[in-house]
Amino acid sequence: MQSLADITAEAHATELGIDRKYADWITVNVEDDGYGQCKEVSRKMAEVFPELKRIRGHYYCWAWGERAHWWLADANGNIIDPTAQQFPSKGKGEYVPWPEGAPEPSGICPNCGDPCYDGNTCCSESCANAYVAYCCNLN
Repeated sequence: MQSLADITAEAHATELGIDRKYADWITVNVEDDGYGQCKEVSRKMAEVFPELKRIRGHYYCWAWGERAHWWLADANGNIIDPTAQQFPSKGKGEYVPWPEGAPEPSGICPNCGDPCYDGNTCCSESCANAYVAYCCNLN
């Protein structure tokens, strides 16, 4: 008779299409569904399986939309996501790597919702002026 851990690992391997050794590690080492643990869990898994490459980027879930995320890939480019279960789409969404060296947003503009960079509160001078006018009831 199979143990619960074996059944869970087999289900992970089948559902995510990953090697059983990776599924076994995920079953034993990822708490609950791994929500909010992707950076740390992917780092630990890469230490155990040096053939895997850590990747940071965004995951697109049909229910939650775009989320910053960390995952791994094998030499053939197959995605190994130890925390895929945290998403309603369970890892069936789109993984988009972050282009290294690209500017990284430091916040969201309170006026228009676009990304802000370099610690700025607003994305542009015109948005900053419009936001100040709104906050001061000058409209």
